[in-house]
Amino acid sequence: MRKPADSRKVLILAATLLLLGIVMLIVQGCARIPLQYVPGAVSKVSGNVSVSDFKYLPAEAGKVKPFQISNTALRSLKFDKDIHVFFTDAVSAELRFAGVKLDDKTRVLGGEIEDFLINELSSSADWTLKVHYLVKNLQTGEMVYASTKITKRNASKLVNVNSALNEMIKLNVDELLKDEAFIKAINQKPRRILKNNSSLNG
Repeated sequence: MRKPADSRKVLILAATLLLLGIVMLIVQGCARIPLQYVPGAVSKVSGNVSVSDFKYLPAEAGKVKPFQISNTALRSLKFDKDIHVFFTDAVSAELRFAGVKLDDKTRVLGGEIEDFLINELSSSADWTLKVHYLVKNLQTGEMVYASTKITKRNASKLVNVNSALNEMIKLNVDELLKDEAFIKAINQKPRRILKNNSSLNG
C-alpha cells in the first residue's frame, strides 16, 4: 500500500509538471518571430516614385493582430514587427534593388494588403499573399496605376518562416515590376501646370 507521503510527492510532481507545461505554452504563445528582409528582385527596371504606408486589411478588420498573419493551424504566428510596416519597408527595398529611384514626391506608390494567409490543413503549407497596388499623382490627384497581385506558394511546414515570408513578398513585388502598366506609370513625365498670366488690354 502506498504511503500518504509518497502520494503527496506524486501529486506535487504532477502539479509541478503541469505548471511547467502551462508556462512553456504561455512563453511560446508570447514569443515573437524576428523579421529581417533581404531584397532580391529578379527584374531590373527604371523609374521614379515614392512609397507610402500600405494598409493591412485583415488587421484593420480585427481578424488578426497587426503583427500576425492568418493561419489555419492552432498555433498563432506572431512577429516582432507589424506586417504593414515590414511590407512597406520590403517594397521600398525591392524597388531600390531593382533600380527604381524613390525620390518622386508627386508620384506615390501605396495600396492594401488584402490577404496574407498560411493554410496548414494539409500535409504542407499553402501560402497566399494578395496585394492591391496603387500609384497616385499627387499633383493632379489622378490614380495612374491600380492592380492586384496574388502570389501562391506551397512549402513544407518545417520551412523557415522568415525565409518563406521574404520569398512571398519578393515574388509579389516582382509581379509588380513585370507589369508594363506600372513601369509606364513611374516613368511618366510630370505635367506642367500653366499659370494664367494674361491681362486685359485697355
